[in-house]
Amino acid sequence: MNLRNAKKALLFNDFLSLLAGEPLEIKYKNIARFLHISESTLSKLRHGKLNKMPSGLHPENIGSEFAAALTRSFAPTVSTVRRFSTFARIVSENYLISNTLEKAAASLTVPMNNVNLKRVCASEISKFIKRCYEESYANSEMDFASHVSSRCTAQSEIIFQKICDTINCDTFDSEKLRQLLNVVYAANIRHQIATYVGNRSVIDLVERFVRSQADEPFYNYIHRSEVISISEDSSLLMRTIKGQQQIVFQTTKPREIIMCQPLNHFVDIPDQETIKKILPHISCTVNHIPLIKYINIHENSNYSDLTSFFTVRQVYDNVSGTVMTELAFRFKLYPGVAGETINIAYECNLITPFINNISCNYSFSLHYPCKFLEHEFALDAKTKNKWGVQVRLFTPMTTSACTVEHPDESVVQIGGTTDLKRITFYDWAMPGTGYFRNIYELKYAEQIHN
Repeated sequence: MNLRNAKKALLFNDFLSLLAGEPLEIKYKNIARFLHISESTLSKLRHGKLNKMPSGLHPENIGSEFAAALTRSFAPTVSTVRRFSTFARIVSENYLISNTLEKAAASLTVPMNNVNLKRVCASEISKFIKRCYEESYANSEMDFASHVSSRCTAQSEIIFQKICDTINCDTFDSEKLRQLLNVVYAANIRHQIATYVGNRSVIDLVERFVRSQADEPFYNYIHRSEVISISEDSSLLMRTIKGQQQIVFQTTKPREIIMCQPLNHFVDIPDQETIKKILPHISCTVNHIPLIKYINIHENSNYSDLTSFFTVRQVYDNVSGTVMTELAFRFKLYPGVAGETINIAYECNLITPFINNISCNYSFSLHYPCKFLEHEFALDAKTKNKWGVQVRLFTPMTTSACTVEHPDESVVQIGGTTDLKRITFYDWAMPGTGYFRNIYELKYAEQIHN
């Protein structure tokens, strides 16, 4: 612990200096070109003459692109692998880094044969540089805010022990407490918390969060896929939605599950007529039992139609200043024992008026913490020729997330004109985490992305 504490966090100017020195010796003008910034900005960054990290350098914008460009500047040879493995060893030995970055560095030290050479040059080097970029940026962003912090094992262990001292461990087993700690500690990467090892505020924050979540359910996973179709006259938006989620109950208290769907327009016809008009098909099971049967058993009721669990209400949009309609799917779950896992599966077809140029076609946010959340959007064959999907993520405390198909690409990508978008939150997502999704005409793609 003492040896690790003697090291310092990897800051962005250290990262740049390491790139420019041995063993890589990349000229600063090339680094500036890879980063799409001027040499003047790079010089100010290196010498600490900026008051804050330039937002344009955020990993969400060019992290993966920088790593790929840097890697392409070297020939895929054994010499290149040795240079980068030496670079990785320098980073590991001299800086206090996260487990993720340590693993990325270790992946460069492998026996050299044709298979390993191709793999390391094709993917591992780029992954390692991207991890260095992300961590050094995050540490520098916090450093600019006058906070000395690093998302590292040493700090995590110290904070974990301090939290154990303040929370009754008879109530929270060690593994559960570590999981809850990870949810809050993940916010470090975006400096949402001012984190000193001895900072009482982060201890209090974690303690409040742990206590507030003591009896709350959480999701092991949420998967949802959505195929989108727009009518030829662009008047109707049709969606085929399939979803699965697994929720864990920490007590036997019944809990209401609510799934909301904003309709983006004002509806003045009766609720049941609205529901039948926009929802021609819906099916839902709880632990493989039809929802109607499940509810009738537990509530001693006589429901016969799933539409009985839907309600329509008017909501005021503070952004646009307009009144819209929200469709809510509400039902209760009845766990038999504490710790019970319940699986929910559903399918539905939704048909709603399509109003172009509105602020958001759909939004989603979490009500309970979730270990792994993934949503997919696909445009059907006809729709994708004319329309595209734009996604924007939001989160109160940022965890690891991506919006691309490959899980190793953790940089957030906004916009796009492909027919598939996959949104993934992994390593815990906090309540309030979610996204906005827009549908737009491809001919306006450049305006949308700018």
